[in-house]
Amino acid sequence: MTMRYNSKQLGWQLLVLFITGSLLGATGVARADALRAQAGSVATRATGETGAVRGDRVNVRARPDTKAEVVAQLNKGDVVTILGREGAGQEEWLRIAMPASAKCYVSAKLIADGVVTGDKVNVRCGPGTNFRDVGKVAKGERLQVIKTEGEWAQIKPTAGCSAWVAAQFVEITVAPPPAPSVPATEIVPPPVPLVSPQPAPPTVELVNVQPDVIVSVVTKSGFLKVVAEPVKAPAAYELMTAEVGGLAHRIAYLESPDQSLAKFVGKEVRVIGNQRWRKGDREPVIVAERVERIW
Repeated sequence: MTMRYNSKQLGWQLLVLFITGSLLGATGVARADALRAQAGSVATRATGETGAVRGDRVNVRARPDTKAEVVAQLNKGDVVTILGREGAGQEEWLRIAMPASAKCYVSAKLIADGVVTGDKVNVRCGPGTNFRDVGKVAKGERLQVIKTEGEWAQIKPTAGCSAWVAAQFVEITVAPPPAPSVPATEIVPPPVPLVSPQPAPPTVELVNVQPDVIVSVVTKSGFLKVVAEPVKAPAAYELMTAEVGGLAHRIAYLESPDQSLAKFVGKEVRVIGNQRWRKGDREPVIVAERVERIW
C-alpha cells in the first residue's frame, strides 16, 4: 500500500520532531548541571587533617544522615582523622577514619582463617546485607576476627573503613603552613695559613655512655590487671598478654596520673603513652596518656 503525504502534513511532523528533540536536550543539560553542582559541594580528601570531639556520646553514623545507622559513639576529647567533607553549615558532615570501638562485619563465607577469599568484599556495620557498607577488603587481606555470629564474622575496623560525624561536634585542628624554603648559600671557607706541622696529640679513647632510662612513645594492647604484690612493683597495674594454657606474660607495668585505671581491670585495652625502661629491669613502665577499651 502506498502512503502519500502532502507538504503541509510533512511540515507539521518535522516541527513536532524538532520541538521534542529540543526539550530532551534541555532536560539532559539541566540534569548534567545539577549533578555537577552536587559534586562541587563535596570537598576533596583532607590528607592529614584531624579534629577533636567537642561533646560526649556523639554518634558516628554509616552515612551523612541523622537517620543512618549508628556505628560508634565518641566522647569529648577523642581525636578523629578527617578524610573528607559533605554539605555546609549546620548540614555539614565529616567523613572520618572508623573508630576502633566500632563493630564491623563481613560474610563468614568469604574469609578462611582470617584471610579474605573473595574480591572487593563489603564490610558492613551490622550482621546482614540490610546494613550499610562502611568499607571494602581485598582478596588475601588478613582480618582480626573477634567472633562469628551465624553467617557473619565481627572484625576489627580496617584502614579502609570510614564513617560520618556531624561537623558541628568536631573542632578541626588546622595544620600550620609549611615553612618557606631558604635558598642554599655557598659558604667559602677562609684561607688556611701555612704553619709548621705540629706533633699529633695523644690518642683519647671515647667511651659511649648510655642513659640509665630509655624513654619512648608506644602503643600497646593487652589485658589490664592489678599487680599481685604492689609493694615490690614500680606501679599498681600491669598489662598482660592473653592467657594460653592458663599462663599469661607481663607486657609492662602501668600508671596514669590523669585517669583511673580501675574501671579497665580485667578488660582488653589499647594503651598509648610514654614508656620508661630502666636498664636492668625485666619490664618497662608505661605512663598512660590514653586508655581505650578494645571490643
